[in-house]
Amino acid sequence: MNRRTTLSALAATAAALGLSQRVRAADPTGLQMGTMPTDGSAQPFYGLDHNFFKDAGFDVKLTILNNTASLASAVASGALEIGFGSVIPLAQAHLRGLNFQVIAPATIYNGTTPVNVIMVGKNSAVKTAADLNGQTVAVNGLRDLTQYEMQAFIDRNGGDVKSVKLIETPFSEMAVALDSGRVAAGILAEPFWTAALATCRVLGNGSAAVGNHYMVTGWFASSDWLAKNGATAKRLQVVMLQIAKWANANRAETQAIVPKYTKITPEVAAHMVRAVIGDTKPDPALIQPVIDVAVKYGGMQSLPASELIWPG
Repeated sequence: MNRRTTLSALAATAAALGLSQRVRAADPTGLQMGTMPTDGSAQPFYGLDHNFFKDAGFDVKLTILNNTASLASAVASGALEIGFGSVIPLAQAHLRGLNFQVIAPATIYNGTTPVNVIMVGKNSAVKTAADLNGQTVAVNGLRDLTQYEMQAFIDRNGGDVKSVKLIETPFSEMAVALDSGRVAAGILAEPFWTAALATCRVLGNGSAAVGNHYMVTGWFASSDWLAKNGATAKRLQVVMLQIAKWANANRAETQAIVPKYTKITPEVAAHMVRAVIGDTKPDPALIQPVIDVAVKYGGMQSLPASELIWPG
C-alpha cells in the first residue's frame, strides 16, 4: 500500500470515528456537580454560561438540590462527584466518618457584606437583642450555622441566649412568621431578606456575630474520589477560583445569569445584596471560626479545620 493509499485509509477511518484530520483534542472530562438555587452557590451557573468549564476541558452536568444534606448524600453515594455545602454539616459528617474535603471556597463573609441578617417584623417592639429574652426565634436549620449565628448575635448584644426558644423555619416562610408575630425574630439569607423588607426590618448582622472573616460554604468531594482523581480535582480547583475572581468583578453580568438558573426574579436580583465568593484556595483559618461557634453552642465536637480541606 503506497503512502497516498495509506493516508486515504487513515482519513476514512478518522472520518468514520468522527475525528478530524488535525490532531484530535482530548475528550472533555465529564463531571457530575451539585449546587443549590441561590446566589451564593451560583459559580456553576457562571461556569456554564460563560464557558469556563468548557474552556478548561470539563463537560459539567449540573444537579440542583435544596440543602447540604441532600448534596452530601449524593456525593457520598457517588451520584455526584462535587457538591456545594455549608461548613458545619460537612464538619458534622466528617466526625461521623463521612470524609468530605473542600477543594474550593464558595460564599465567604468578608467583614462588611452580611451573608445572613437578623430580622423582625416592621411593627415589632423588639429594638435590641435583649428584647428577645424569653421569646421564640426562628432559624433556617437547627444545628446549622443560622442557629449559631442567632445565638452568638444574642449573646454578643446583651441578650440571654439560654432564655430564648429556637424553632426551625425555612427561609421561604420566615417573613410570614415575622409579620404575623409567630416568632419574635428570624435569620434570613438572600434573596429572602430583600423580599422580606416589604414587611420586616433588619435588627442586626448575624454573620458578624461569628467573626470578621470566614468561609460559610464550599465545594467538596469525597476523599475517596479525590484520592483517585487528584489531577481532575486540581484542574477543577483552578477553574472554580477563576470563576470566583470573574464573578466578584462582574456583578452586572452575574446579576443577569442568576435568574436563568433559579427562581430568583430579575427584579429581586437587581436589589439583593450579592454574595462574596472566595477566590483563593481553602484556608483553615477561615473555616475554624465556624467550627468554633458550633462547638461553643453544643452543636458538635471540636476538630481542626485542616481536616476538612483537600491538601492537593
